Amino acid sequence: FNYVRAISFVGMNVEQGLRHFLTCSGFRLPGEAQKIDRIISTFSQCYWEDNAGDHLRCPFHDQDTVFLISFAIIMLNTDLHKNKSVSGAPSTSSRKQRKRMTKTEFMNNLRGVDNSEDLSRDYLSEIYDSIEAQPIALFQDHDDMCSSVVSGSTSVRSSKYSVSHSKPRVSLADERNEQDLASLLKSLIRNVKPAQELLRGLAVHDHPFLSVSDYKEDHGGQMLKDLVRAAFSVTWHHFHGTINATLDTAHLDPDGLVLCLDVLRYALSLAICLDMSIERSAFVTQLARIKLFEENRGMNEDIRNARQIRPAAFRAHHDNQAFKNDSWFKHLEDSCSEPSNQRGKLSALDQVKQMLEELHSSFEMNQEMKQDMKRVTSCIRNGEIFLNDPARFFIREGDLIKRSNHVGRSTNYRFFLFSDMLVYAHKSSSRGDYKIHGELPLHLMKVVDDNGSVGKKQMKSFFIHHPHKSFLLSAAGPEMKKSWINDITLAINNELGRKARVEGARLASMSVDR
Repeated sequence: FNYVRAISFVGMNVEQGLRHFLTCSGFRLPGEAQKIDRIISTFSQCYWEDNAGDHLRCPFHDQDTVFLISFAIIMLNTDLHKNKSVSGAPSTSSRKQRKRMTKTEFMNNLRGVDNSEDLSRDYLSEIYDSIEAQPIALFQDHDDMCSSVVSGSTSVRSSKYSVSHSKPRVSLADERNEQDLASLLKSLIRNVKPAQELLRGLAVHDHPFLSVSDYKEDHGGQMLKDLVRAAFSVTWHHFHGTINATLDTAHLDPDGLVLCLDVLRYALSLAICLDMSIERSAFVTQLARIKLFEENRGMNEDIRNARQIRPAAFRAHHDNQAFKNDSWFKHLEDSCSEPSNQRGKLSALDQVKQMLEELHSSFEMNQEMKQDMKRVTSCIRNGEIFLNDPARFFIREGDLIKRSNHVGRSTNYRFFLFSDMLVYAHKSSSRGDYKIHGELPLHLMKVVDDNGSVGKKQMKSFFIHHPHKSFLLSAAGPEMKKSWINDITLAINNELGRKARVEGARLASMSVDR
């Protein structure tokens, strides 16, 4: 994608862009359908990014239409010119009469392709006429040029030895040197050829150059502003793509998202200072995604300080633009509405700085919790399996006496309370670690205080009710019992809220996809 993204398709219709991509950009279209699919998919994405909104050259509703039209153009090119050689001359088999795809058939095949709507017949007619008049040279062999250059080099060397009377025969060492030189030239040409084609593709569009002589009396720093704008306008999508890719896998690698917070802060600040509204809107959307991701994790300062969980408020995002109703977004947009409002820009920069610092602090707290997870799981036999879920974190541990409902036997266990489950284990006398005896998910659990009878034992006891197993637990004292009941209850509420948010996000995404 990064290679193709360096090519500009601005100002081209889809046929012109595809022709430029396949003939002048260093790509040789392979014969495998899977590789063709990936190459055309990447082209469709880049073309859509360059021309979305240009209804004259790109009259499509979404990127998928570009993908389908590109495949249709390749099939049309093959159908109209498959009996022609690479040079364009008809082959011997072209004498046989063969029915080619007509313009009407080409248009009918693309009915309803654009989000169940028909494309302009004039637009499709122009594509057909262009392909019919001039085919797209999909296959170009580099070996022909390599062999010609190598053979030319060999002929020069052979003529050199034929003229010389002092060396009438070429030695074996000289022949090996010639073969090595020919191989080297062939390798160099193959490596340079794609780079030349890429540069040729980039040369289609003009690139502006700024001269220092244009800013002889630059008292307001306009030269620096223009230089930064020129550099940022051609590189911002790389930062945007990096942050997007990290966000897509943030649930598996939260550390990668931490590294992107500074990138987002500086990129968004640049867009605000340079009055680049499109770029600012793109990075603000990413900021909203990161905030939503952190909210759905359900972590806050109470976990770090008191090892308690406060149930996070459920936010039902029915579409991906719901953050525009938030107060922080409205304040940011109001501050950047007027390009001449320097005070407003400073206020927006302060707001962005504060929001990103809060996110940094939240993720740093997550790092401390990850260290606690590693410490606890190292004491449990095969405890590394608890690290597979990056959203899971450790809350507390302690010894409790478990009384079975069936046998009535009391056993001392070590209980470990995580954000989504309660684990109890007994200590191994031989290895010194804890061997797991049971795991109970919290979202199906209920905690009940033992207030049915009066006595010292009942003051320290509480019930755990679960579909898999239910039992009575006894703590060291009433205060310890109360803290365990509170922590487990809060963990259950938080886990139920997290599952509700996940399900709400899934339903919202399904409604958007429709």
